[in-house]
Amino acid sequence: GIPDIMIGETLADPENPIALPLITVDEPAISMTIGANTSPLVGKGGKGHKVTARQIKDRLDRELVGNVSLRVLETERPDAWEVQGRGELALAILIETMRREGFELTVGKPQVVTKQVDGKTHEPIERMTIDSPEEHLGAITQLMATRKGRMETMTNHGSGWVRMEWIVPSRGLIG
Repeated sequence: GIPDIMIGETLADPENPIALPLITVDEPAISMTIGANTSPLVGKGGKGHKVTARQIKDRLDRELVGNVSLRVLETERPDAWEVQGRGELALAILIETMRREGFELTVGKPQVVTKQVDGKTHEPIERMTIDSPEEHLGAITQLMATRKGRMETMTNHGSGWVRMEWIVPSRGLIG
């Protein structure tokens, strides 16, 4: 294969090199700290055999080659990294895959990735669509209000079902 090619780059005929536009990937919205297991029982469970920080870092670096939606950042600890992704599911899949591969990890709670723009803190928001029976409309509206959601549209299909479209901060969808 070609050693120094990344996802999104174009392979073209040298006689007619026409590059395709790069694919843009949404910015990460959620982060978790992943590190080496520091428990006194590390390595004693029988299944985990990949327990060192170097093994974990090598695996995270390999994941970055094929997973363009992830970012891995250094932390103040040499045995832990902040892994950022588009959502909880993407990070949960990575963690579960690593666990099945024999890694023993410590995993921090998910947090939103914020940005500073013009001196103000901005957080990611998500669009959410809920289809529900009409009788649950009040409970859903109340729940989404506690998660700082804002209903954009509501469509009653006349069949006993309602479709609601919401704008919700990512932190409201964690957990």
